[in-house]
Amino acid sequence: MRFVIDRRRMLPHQRAFWELPNFLKVLVGGYGCGKTHIGALRSIYDSYVNAPVPHLYVSPSYKQARKTVVISIRELLDAAGVRYRFNKTNHEFAIANWNGTIWIASGDEPDSLKGPNIGSAGIDEPFIQQKEVFDITLSRVRHPRAKHREIFLTGTPEQLNWGHEVSQNDEGRYDLGLVVGRTADNVHLPGQFVSMLERAYDENQRAAYMNGLFVNLTVGRVYSYFDRSVHMGGAGLGGDGADGEVVAGIDFNVDHLTAVVLRVWGDRVHCFDEMVLRGSTTYELADRLYERFPGIRVFPDPSGGARRTSAPKTDVRILQDKGFRVEMRPKQPPVKDRVHAVQKLLREGRLSVTGCACLVRDFEQVVWRGGDIDKVTRPELTHASDAVGYAIEKLFPVPLPERDYWRQPEHWRA
Repeated sequence: MRFVIDRRRMLPHQRAFWELPNFLKVLVGGYGCGKTHIGALRSIYDSYVNAPVPHLYVSPSYKQARKTVVISIRELLDAAGVRYRFNKTNHEFAIANWNGTIWIASGDEPDSLKGPNIGSAGIDEPFIQQKEVFDITLSRVRHPRAKHREIFLTGTPEQLNWGHEVSQNDEGRYDLGLVVGRTADNVHLPGQFVSMLERAYDENQRAAYMNGLFVNLTVGRVYSYFDRSVHMGGAGLGGDGADGEVVAGIDFNVDHLTAVVLRVWGDRVHCFDEMVLRGSTTYELADRLYERFPGIRVFPDPSGGARRTSAPKTDVRILQDKGFRVEMRPKQPPVKDRVHAVQKLLREGRLSVTGCACLVRDFEQVVWRGGDIDKVTRPELTHASDAVGYAIEKLFPVPLPERDYWRQPEHWRA
């Protein structure tokens, strides 16, 4: 059986990426522009051209791979009627039609990527992975029997990190070709998807997450949209001080155990009280909070599900036993998700503050350092803003696509 890849059905930036002659091919694009889809197809192609030499496809984690690259490869193979087996234990595709092999790997432990030579490799979302992932993968693509050796990177730009330096290739170290794809260029996306992202992001975020441009989003003040003249004073934006539900965000920290109390009504939030206990315990915080706001919903740091102030109870269990209704993510949300959620409310004028000196200080003084929030230079900062972030991210998450792939017309046929 003969298989044909129809490039006419590719999006323009996918086709430009596909036709790059370089050893290192890079597709940088916005969310939903079809990066993972074309990367999956390229992996299948490389497994065919170099068979039986393996192709390596690296994802940020096995969990993410199962939700993205594995699904995309399976759907493409199934649509074309290709005979294959996927070994879930070894994370390996064995393609019977041409004796091809695709190894799925995880970049969360770069040393695990070391191994035998391969003929080709792809890295999905490389810019949220360590540079060591790229370096190790690069060192393995040298199998002597491979007919076509190449590496491709497909991802959304996250910050001005190693990915920016490699992609720009200013020193000419790599035989590299770069293509940029925009979210809006994918005509197969649901109609409301692009407008949803436009509403969710500010100008710089749209440049990165929709237009595929490297923008330094981690420099200067973390909460850059906070302005005392806009966000402070009164009982809140549009409320009379008695409307809505009272909730609290909590950051667990022995030296600065912090709770910030918020009033939520509709799509607006007013922060009006805070409790900062130094050298204290969750028992004391629970008692203090209960005195004024018994039985409210609380949104704690997810690490409290495991952290124990005093055996045998976890911090979360202490809050539950006190009668609070605990809601939290099963694990820590990414820092940028919390920051984006808070920034969005600030930018849109939907968050106000009174009576929270520590929170205001955080909003004005917490800064980025090396791509992360600086928690070292001034250790007394970040706790109040983290507490607010846990609540706001859970109540008003910035919607992001879980997959960078929507069904496109198939590019190949038997």
